[in-house]
Amino acid sequence: MSNSTPTTAPVQSDSGGNDIVLNATALVIALVALVVSMLQLIFQYVLSAEGRSKCSSAAIGLWARKNRQYWRIWKGKLYIKYARPSLSTSEFLQAMEAQGRERQSNLEVLTNYKVTEQATISETKDGVKMRGALEIILTRRGMEDATPVPITTLRGREREAANSLLKVNKRLFSATPPTKATWCSLICDLGLDLLTLRGTGEYVSADTISSVLDAPPMHIRMSDLIHFGLLLEMKLVEVDELKRILNMTGRYCSLVSKHQDGVGMLCRYAAMSLGTQPAVKRTSGQEAQMLCESADGMIYIGDCMMLITSFGFNSVDAIMKHVLRHCQGNKWQEISLKAFLRNAEADGQLAYEGKWSNPPTPITGLLMAMCGNIGVGNAFPHETIHNWTPEMISVATREAFQAAQSQPGVVVAPRDIFQRIWDAGTDIMIMDEFKAVNNYGCQFGGIRGWLSTNMAAFTLKMSQVWTCERENRHGFQPVPILSQLLPVLRAGALSQSWGEDYNFNQEKGNGWRLPATALLWLQISLLDTWLARHVDVMVQESAMPELSVPATLQAAELCAQSANSVLNQSTGWNPPRLRFCRMYLARLANGVGQMGSSFMSTAQTFEDRRMGWKEMPIGTEEEWVMVDAVLTLRAVCQHTRLMLMMDSSPLLRLRKFDPVLLLA
Repeated sequence: MSNSTPTTAPVQSDSGGNDIVLNATALVIALVALVVSMLQLIFQYVLSAEGRSKCSSAAIGLWARKNRQYWRIWKGKLYIKYARPSLSTSEFLQAMEAQGRERQSNLEVLTNYKVTEQATISETKDGVKMRGALEIILTRRGMEDATPVPITTLRGREREAANSLLKVNKRLFSATPPTKATWCSLICDLGLDLLTLRGTGEYVSADTISSVLDAPPMHIRMSDLIHFGLLLEMKLVEVDELKRILNMTGRYCSLVSKHQDGVGMLCRYAAMSLGTQPAVKRTSGQEAQMLCESADGMIYIGDCMMLITSFGFNSVDAIMKHVLRHCQGNKWQEISLKAFLRNAEADGQLAYEGKWSNPPTPITGLLMAMCGNIGVGNAFPHETIHNWTPEMISVATREAFQAAQSQPGVVVAPRDIFQRIWDAGTDIMIMDEFKAVNNYGCQFGGIRGWLSTNMAAFTLKMSQVWTCERENRHGFQPVPILSQLLPVLRAGALSQSWGEDYNFNQEKGNGWRLPATALLWLQISLLDTWLARHVDVMVQESAMPELSVPATLQAAELCAQSANSVLNQSTGWNPPRLRFCRMYLARLANGVGQMGSSFMSTAQTFEDRRMGWKEMPIGTEEEWVMVDAVLTLRAVCQHTRLMLMMDSSPLLRLRKFDPVLLLA
């Protein structure tokens, strides 16, 4: 019998199955984590949808191209920042100048071609609208065959320049795209390119936009917003800088302030109706600057531009005295006044020791007689010229016209003078909207006047539509008066109310209409030619005598040629006329024995007007009466024209306190 030892069989390991289970479990967990992460990502993306929608192209138009987007990996969130918008009057003017330089550089490249920009524009009850596409037609200069040259046939820089002009014009004159942010529509209606504006340079998180707003707002000064409203021909309805309320309304657009919960006072711009073309889109940078300056109350006396309230009898005399001290000879010249004006004081200061503190003639009348005649303007602060009342103006107009009609007489322009201007195709004036004149003569886009510029270019253009048979070189010529204004001046009825009534029934022709401001601009310019001619005759020191309208075409051509050879196309100082003005100013400020001398005087005047002009250094008493009568008529026309513009008086208050508004 043998003993046997029991043996144990080896146990099979189950580790392979466990590994599979573990791997499967890990995979499931990873998939769940991935799904959770994806859900979290989707959730975060959905949460950022509100911020994205407030900065989308539907909200802020082309400005959305400036947005910045980035991920915070450790937060798993998409962040969006928008460029903070900004627009001031100075930034607007800089942008207009930049667009003008770009346009000019493109035209210089195409110097071998005559460039014609053609579009069909019609005036409807909803404003000026463009019909059809805008075209640029190029024809080679110096070629008898005026066959248009297709842009596609151009090469190199010429093709780029033509395409650039076409692109800019399409942007300007296409319908403004609707956006949630009304400031985008405002910028487009002003004719600016959203892509080229810089903004403040800051980028702000879209999450900071208030939940009650559907787009980021713009911070803008109240004065800047008023300027833009005036450029778009909106009238001021309500301005309260302390409560941050601004309401403006126009024929095609408006600005309204309203309290918004969670934000405060909020302004919104109601854009132009679809396809309406604002007139500001057709202005140059210099013209836009003149519009803003006139709205601020700036006027030109000679070559000096200041706020009208800064001019008084003493300050005007001091400026002219300073200029005469630095002038050389009698020719037109430019004298810098920057250093002098920094130390100058207005008439209200004690520096003049009460001199001319109670003049018999209102300073407003003198300033209106001397200031430059703006070619582009649609707003002016009326409160600065209110002290010359309608009653004063009526008496002055009637008596001055009677004196001028008696001696030297008046010459009435042909009744169809405006149709002649239109048919001749001259650029004497524009009979539409707030532009009265285009680019010719002195100071493109702005100022002309007997004390500020030479009038030879204007006289030549007028001589082509209104001429006389022979030139009168001796004595005083008749005063040129438009037939439309003859009965109004005779009755002393020229006023703001007359102009408003006239504008309801404007004179019209085939393709043109004549608003009161354009009518008055031409009348002032006609009087300026008479004053320039006859002040030179009185002073007898002029380096280049001028002509009064109407003049013979031959004489006007010779005068214009002489002017072009010695004059720059800008405003300047004429020393002989400055000496005349100082004499005239002193007599208006002093009077004679506490009696007024001028037709503009509000004090008691002499029955014989010549008595008020005795012992003047130059000229005869009769000559001074005649010149004073014409200066009075000019002052009345200038005053009426400024009063017919929109009232921008609140801008004077905002020079002291100018709050920032939120424009949605």
